Amino acid sequence: MAAVTAHRATIRQRATDLKEVQDCLRNLDAEQPDAVSRALSRYLTVRSVGYLEAVRDDLADLYAAASGNARLHRRITHHLRIGLGARPDQLLTFVGSFDSQWRDSLELLLDADDQVLRNQLGAMVAARKKIAHGDGEQVTAGRALGWADAALSIGRHLSTLFDSQP
Repeated sequence: MAAVTAHRATIRQRATDLKEVQDCLRNLDAEQPDAVSRALSRYLTVRSVGYLEAVRDDLADLYAAASGNARLHRRITHHLRIGLGARPDQLLTFVGSFDSQWRDSLELLLDADDQVLRNQLGAMVAARKKIAHGDGEQVTAGRALGWADAALSIGRHLSTLFDSQP
């Protein structure tokens, strides 16, 4: 059970770290050059997608460890942290590979309010790709902050699916 406790602590710390970057951008001194805001916005975008990928894998690892079967745990963790991606369809497929009802639950969350979270997640992942390739000028502080909120919301939902004691 020590591994389960460690996974939960790591997941909580990831959320705390993302919120810290969010707070830095929110509270950025207006005297800072625009370049600082743009750079921090791009960084927050990259971190938001990375948060979802890491938490998805951490939760799958936690679930496999808590299930008790060592062989199953090794099999599941063998395919984690290999760049699966976090587009809406990728997250839904991943979650659905554990339980179709979990997939349905995540899809309901993503599609609520005229697909706000689905659209934010798709835009966030696309922006991260552009940033990685030297673009990303369209990322504003407002977008990055909204995307971070979306990532945290999706991460919380994933926690309720994979971990009965988040």
